[in-house]
Amino acid sequence: MRRIRSLRVLIAVLVGALGTYVVAVAAYLIASVGAVRGGVLVLALGGLIVPLLLLVLRRRFWGPLARLERGLQQVSDGDLTAQVPVANNDELGRVAGHFNHMTRVLRDRAEEQGRFAAAGELLGGVAHEVNNPLMAIATHAELRLADPELPAEQRTEMQSILRQAQRAAKLLRGLLRFVRAGEKRAASVNMNDVVRSAIDLVSYRFSVDEISIEGRLDPALPAVMGDANRLEQVLVNLLSNAIDALRSVKPPRRLTVDSFVDDGRVCVSVTDNGPGVAAEIAERLFRPFATTKGRRGTGLGLYISRQLVREAEGDLDLVRHPERGARFVVRVPSAVVTPAAVPETTPAPPPPLPQPQLSAAASAPAARDASLAGVRVLLVDDEELIRRPMARFLTKRGAEVSEAGDGVAALERLRAGLEPQVILADLRMPRMDGAEFYERLQEERPALAERVLFLSGDITQLAGRGLAEVPRDRVLVKPVELVELEQRIREFVRELAA
Repeated sequence: MRRIRSLRVLIAVLVGALGTYVVAVAAYLIASVGAVRGGVLVLALGGLIVPLLLLVLRRRFWGPLARLERGLQQVSDGDLTAQVPVANNDELGRVAGHFNHMTRVLRDRAEEQGRFAAAGELLGGVAHEVNNPLMAIATHAELRLADPELPAEQRTEMQSILRQAQRAAKLLRGLLRFVRAGEKRAASVNMNDVVRSAIDLVSYRFSVDEISIEGRLDPALPAVMGDANRLEQVLVNLLSNAIDALRSVKPPRRLTVDSFVDDGRVCVSVTDNGPGVAAEIAERLFRPFATTKGRRGTGLGLYISRQLVREAEGDLDLVRHPERGARFVVRVPSAVVTPAAVPETTPAPPPPLPQPQLSAAASAPAARDASLAGVRVLLVDDEELIRRPMARFLTKRGAEVSEAGDGVAALERLRAGLEPQVILADLRMPRMDGAEFYERLQEERPALAERVLFLSGDITQLAGRGLAEVPRDRVLVKPVELVELEQRIREFVRELAA
């Protein structure tokens, strides 16, 4: 209330000055001119005007400002239900109306963000539960494919099963990365990779909504400095907006994504042949809470997207498009200055959507060399359908494998004298999860803690019930391919021996 008190002092000074002026005029009239009646009349009028002025100032100016400040204080304290009475239709009344509208919008958006955050947490748990059976399916398929005597027909079926499991895992991993972007990590980013990842996340809508994806990705595109997850969020938002716009028009529905270099900046354009953006909406399109989707839209997507691009020292704009539809262009400074390049005027056939690649073990019979010969591995996972096939594969590769169903069982085996060179532990397990198991090892056997590799279906949440921080570079994301697992264990043993 300090500001209001200082305002009261200012008003009191002004009213006091007015009263002094009235008294001075009255005294002058009486003393110099002899107009006693005039002086008395001036004093009487002053006596009426000054209190009336105070009353008007209090009701129309002082009071509304005090109520507005109380409302702002409530909002700053986290109360988004705050409302300010609108007493008059003057400037302060309109300010109060805008304030009330702002708090209602903020309350609605906070509820939506809360649901989104809760959905992200739920998705993390679901991801682990879904990735476990996906890994079991993929592991069994890989083991079957590694059999050189597998008939051709069954090999084709196993390859199809493995490919679909990998596709499902890739989509789920992309969803997790999108909803849990985490802290900002600036690095060298290839925008073509970001475009492909974003397309992967929305690709299921293309066939449902009868949308054809076109465009050309410049293969010589230079890298940019930025956060790949945040840039992916921008492109997913642009693609989703374009898909929503295309649903309102009849086929053919075309979505065009191009990447190119313009004036030393890496550009990605997203163009649709939808209804376009009206001129009156285009002026405020990037403002907070501006939406063309009615109640379905939050009005924050484009605003947040532009802010994320500006974090990478770039910009996001709606540009004029000669045909019907809308065209958004993301421009980010290239990490390496290259001569300006312009995309081909004749569009080349669009690159096919990324398809899951089969591992070497899946595409051909496995080699019979024992690349893990003599390596002692402790495999800790509560899912037997995952643990057993992994153990069989590692044993075939020459490893000496011991198994444990959770962290408690693993600790018992280690206390009994087991000395593994590599411990492969799942992060989510009953009784004792991977993070707590790692923490106990740090306390009891620090040397063994350095030999732990982790498996997780959700790399965005690496802290378990334990307090230990799990090293991110030692986490393998489920479902992990068996050949990748073998290679990582081999590299890890070399790192420990160095």
